[in-house]
This record gives sequence, C-alpha cells and structure tokens, in this order.
Amino acid sequence: WTSLAKRVALQGNAASYHFMKASPQIITDLAARSGPQRRAQAIAAVLEVVEEIAEKNTVAAVECFKASPIALGAASLGQFRDWARRGLEKSLDSTRRVQAYYALESKASQESLFKVEGGLTLDSVAHTLRLYVEGLTGRALTISSLSSIPDESKIGDGKTIYLPSVVAEFESEAENFRLFKVLAAHAAGQVEFGTYARGTTELIASLEEVRAAFRDRNGKNGSNRKGKTRRGPGLSNGPGAEEIDFLAVLSEYPNADLAIRLFTTIENGRIDFLLRRAYRGIRRDLDAVRARLIERRPDVEEVPEEILPFELLFQIAICGGATMRARQVYPAIVSELEQIISSHVFRDDATVGDSLLATGRIYSLFVEQPGRSDSQPNSESAEGDSGPPQGEDSLEPSEAGETAEQPAQVEVREDPFSYWSSGQTQEVLPDHDIFNRMQTESPEQDLEKGDRSFYYDEWDRELGDYRTRWCRIIERAGSRGSRGFVEMVRSRYAGIISSVRYQFQLLRPENLRRVRGEIDGEDYDLQAVIDYALDKRSSGLIDDRLYTRKLRRERDVAVSFLLDMSSSTARTISRNPSYPYTQPGQRIIDIEKEGLVLMSEALEAVGDIYSMQGFTSEGRRNVKFYVIKDYTEGYSPEVERRIGGITYQNNTRLGVAIRHATTRLARQEARTKLLIVLSDGRPYDHDYGDSRYAREDTRVALRQARLENITPFCITIDRESEDQLRDMYGEVGYTIIDDVLSLPERLPGIYSRLTT
Repeated sequence: WTSLAKRVALQGNAASYHFMKASPQIITDLAARSGPQRRAQAIAAVLEVVEEIAEKNTVAAVECFKASPIALGAASLGQFRDWARRGLEKSLDSTRRVQAYYALESKASQESLFKVEGGLTLDSVAHTLRLYVEGLTGRALTISSLSSIPDESKIGDGKTIYLPSVVAEFESEAENFRLFKVLAAHAAGQVEFGTYARGTTELIASLEEVRAAFRDRNGKNGSNRKGKTRRGPGLSNGPGAEEIDFLAVLSEYPNADLAIRLFTTIENGRIDFLLRRAYRGIRRDLDAVRARLIERRPDVEEVPEEILPFELLFQIAICGGATMRARQVYPAIVSELEQIISSHVFRDDATVGDSLLATGRIYSLFVEQPGRSDSQPNSESAEGDSGPPQGEDSLEPSEAGETAEQPAQVEVREDPFSYWSSGQTQEVLPDHDIFNRMQTESPEQDLEKGDRSFYYDEWDRELGDYRTRWCRIIERAGSRGSRGFVEMVRSRYAGIISSVRYQFQLLRPENLRRVRGEIDGEDYDLQAVIDYALDKRSSGLIDDRLYTRKLRRERDVAVSFLLDMSSSTARTISRNPSYPYTQPGQRIIDIEKEGLVLMSEALEAVGDIYSMQGFTSEGRRNVKFYVIKDYTEGYSPEVERRIGGITYQNNTRLGVAIRHATTRLARQEARTKLLIVLSDGRPYDHDYGDSRYAREDTRVALRQARLENITPFCITIDRESEDQLRDMYGEVGYTIIDDVLSLPERLPGIYSRLTT
C-alpha cells in the first residue's frame, strides 16, 4: 500500500488526498468480504497484485484497488488475480477503458473475472441436472446459463432454471458438481414451493396489509419515496388481482430495494428448510454447501455497520444459526431475528406469504428505532422460548450448553439496526464507487408505489463493448389526465376516424376460409369428385385429394408504440392551410397524442394486440417508462385518461427505452411483431456521451430488436439531421414527416403498409 501511495502522490495533491481518504474504507470492505481465516491473505494478495500493476500503470493500479472489494465479493482470490493481470493486456491507453474494466462495467471485464482454468462447466452437466430437477419437482424444466438471462429483472417464469456457466469453488469435480446440484435444487424448490405464485388469496391479503401499514404510518414515520404515490395492481375485487406476486407486494414498501433484499434471504431460507424436510436424500449435499458458507462467515465485530444486519439475517436464515460470537455480542437482536424466522419461515407449511410476513417484521427493525438496548440479554431468550428453530438443524443439547457459557468479559454492542433507523442512509447497498468519479451523474430516484425497476446494458462505442446494467428503467402506469382530450380528438377528426376504421375493418380476416384439394376434410370438393370420376374412366390417372377443409384465419399482429416525451416535444407548430382541423400553436406532444388516439380507433377495428408507452430520462439511472396501455388492457376510459395525461418532461435516452419496449413485445405470442418509435429527433441525455455515442447505442438497440424477430420502424420530424438519422435508423425502416401536423392522418396509413 505504501508503494502505491507514493506513486499516487506523484499524480498530484488531489489524487493523493482522495486515495488516502478512500483507503480505510476499501480495506474495511475487503476484510468484510473475506472469511476470518482468509482475511490477511486476501488483503496481502490484493496489495501484491496492485503493486505489480502500478509498475506499469498507476491509474490502472488505483482503479484495481478500488474495485477489489466488489471483485472479491463475486469471485475467488485466484480469479481476481487473473482478472487484474489480464487488465494489463487490454488497451490501457485510455483512462476511460481502464475505469470501465476495473469498475466491472463492461461485459468483457465481467467475463474475464469469472473465467477460470478448470472447474466444472454447466454444459457438461446440464442434461444430468435437468433430469435431477425434473425428478425433484415432477415438472419439465429448462436449464440455462445465467449469462443468457434476459436483461430485464423479472420474476422467474417457473419454466427455466438459471445457473452459473462454470463452478470452480472446490478443488474436485465431484464437489463442484455437488454445488451445482444444490443450486439447481434451490431453483427447483422455488418452483415447487410456490415462490412464483400469482394472484393467491394470501398474496392479495399481503398486498392489502402492506398498503394499509404504510398508509397509516407514513404520516408518523415518513417515507423515503419522492413524488406522488399511486395505486399498484388491483386488489381482490379489482382488475389485475390475478397478476399479484411477491414483487408486487414488495414494491409497495417505501424502500422497495431494502424489502427485496430482505425477502431474498428469507425466502431462500424457507426453500432450504423445505428441501431438507421434503427430500432427505439431498441433506448431505445441502450440509456440505452450508459448511462452506459457515467457513467463510466474517467476524461480526469487523463487519461494516451498514452490512451487519444482513449478515446476521443470512447466518440465521441460511447457515443454520448465528455464530457463537454473534450471539455473544448481539444477543437480543439475534434472538429477535431467530424468533421471527422460526415462527414464520421454518415451518413445514410455510408459504411465500409467510416469507413476506417475516420480511415486513424485519423491515420494521430497519426503519423504526426499536427503542431497546442490547446491553442486557432478552429474558425470554435466556429461557429458550425464542431461540433457534427446533429441528434437525438446531443445536444438540451439549452444543447449546457450550453456547450459553459465554466468556466473563464480552462487550455487548448496541442495536446494529441503528445505522438504518437513524436516517444515515436510504440505500440498501453501500456506495462502492468510493472516489465518486462520476459526480455529474444524477442519483437514483426513489421508486413510487407500484413502480418496477429494470436494468439494461448500454453500448459504448469507444469501449467496443456493453456497459453492463448501466441504465435503470423505472416502469410505471401513465399519469392520469382528462378524458376530454380523447373526446376532443374524436370530435375534431370524426371524418378521418370513420374512414380509417372502415379501412382497417377491411383488413380483419374472415373467421374461416375453405381450402380445396385436401386428402381428408369435413366435406367433399364437388369439382374434385367430378374430375376424379372422369379421370378414372378415361386415363386411369386419378387424384385422391377430394375434400375441403375449413381453416381458421387469423391476423396475428402485436405492435408497440413508443412515444418520445422529452422536453423538445413542447415546441409549438403553426397551423398548415392543408390541415384546417389543426389548431394554431399546437405542441408536438399533443400532435403525437392525437396520432395515438387515431391509431387506437383503427386498431380496435382490426383487432390487433397493441400497447402504448412513453419515455423520458434524467440520466442513465432514471429513465421513466410510462405504460399508457398494456397489451392485455382494453381501450377503456382509464386508458383514455392516461392518453390525456401524457406531457413533455426531460431528455431522450432512446437506446434503453427501445430495449425495454423490445423485452415487453418479445413476450407476446404473435407471428408479426412491430415496434413503432415516435420521436421528434435525435437521442439526448446529459450523461449520454457525445451525439455519436447516443446514435451508436440506439442503432445497436434497434439491431437487438431485429434479432428478437421484431420489426422496428421509426417516425421522426427532424429533416435537418437526415444524415445522422440515416446513420442511426438506416438498418431498419424509418420515415421523416416534414409536416408534423399531418402525423395523425398519416400514421394509420404507415401502419397499414407495415402489417399487410
């Protein structure tokens, strides 16, 4: 470390100051991420590698040092060494490339970190694992690599199990295969034991309870959400109740990220408990992996304050109980966590609803000052009434006696939840970007009730690689406005709407069509029978295709409309004499909305599946994605209000919006899938890089859509930048509408040509 500090000092006082200030936290994080037996070894190994890199590139060495806690939290020490040294083989002439590699922001860097010599690959055991989990669950399940998981963070579909592409945790192949089996069993257990249940009475009740709890408490305790709240999925008597899942419940918490993290640990504990009860044959494998986890538990006295509650919960829910030292130093909180887990989770009849209930109780420990001191052990705990869960994983009597015999002098710490309840932080995870080199970026905005967040990669043309999980989509229902806008458009464009509806009704296919010349069918083809008789008498050469069949004809189309809601759409357009029904001073956003109304009327006539979304951005972490009408929704008064509520907002981070729209559209079971982007020009965001960066990312996103068998089509009004638009949209269809006032009238015609 001293050697590196001297090299950094040569870079200037500012660099030296930031390095010195950040070093203690980096070392602390390194210690927390290593087991007690490996702590000194890990820190020494990191400093050795960093010094080796510093001899060639000081900037690379500093970045490697900063990233070491994150890297070691995800990979082995050997993988870290190889990854750090491979970074020197890359082109490090660019500081941007150095930072992207060692910050693990690029896909190439992440793949390099997990690259191992040896180990057991998923491909070599996938077939065996598939048979294994199908035997456990009695269901046909697919085994796939984590690298192929969709970019969108979503609830599992209950059909696919995602596992690491390589496991190299143990020395022997047999032990690595055992780890694969445990991971697969846990994933299969989530399917079998109802983690992905939807619309159950229990889940609906959980949602109602969480809403009621924070509706009653927000005035007293406050909430870390910003902005207005809004209603989430429907309840028992409302629409959407059948779609309520655990994520819908967790999204109702003021700090949804915290609730999700707690639930993940608790639910994994439930699955582990039920696997042990239901399948006694895999206990030995589960015990072996548990022993590895216990071996790597850090000393609770050295765990950072913001991580400590999660560590205690992990030990209790996953590792079979808290360590002896944790019980000595934090007796009351360990007892309380054990009581919650044992009463709600460690039961033969525990469901995902019980995990949600336990999540709520533990969540309250984070957000409220408990009003207790750990200076005295809990009296009930001392009597054993609320100790560890009783069962095969509980301590034997002799072991319990040893635990009770605590040393005479033990420093009992204050409540570890005080860090969270005192308002020092609103984040679940500590900020690992210690030097804060991206100070110009906007911070992540808090989610509103009912919001869902998704992370996507973004293409960096300079790196020639994706920045992984670089952008965050915040998906929410569109804001409600007045139905008056839609009614006004219907009145203003009554003639055009009538004509368009008639034209689109002609596109609707008949329900059945008659197919002649079939070998088998519902009826005889009279002409074919006559020809058969004549041919048999004359030449003897006969055709036995004598029947007709009726086949159902379907227009199998799904379309997604993606609307630019950036501030530039606030520009007003003068009235064109060719379009007397337009109003002077109309804004572009209002003209786009008129186009959506006309398209809705047309699509209702033809019967195509469609959705309408708008997007705007405030930096890469805050890309708002408004669902105006979803694929499963009808064209209802509620949708009309959302159309009326569309308004201009901020910037245009187009690439990630296209990726999210693509993900949603790819789920639709339609033969023809069309993505129509309505934008007034070029992509822009304050941290989107230069204009070429934004264009390249958008072009790659459109290319990805085509790989999903989706046809993108872009409609824009920016004729002045036609060369740049051709560069960006050239691989897909696009059109430039010179007179934006003609958009509502022309949009149905464009759609008709694309789908026929």
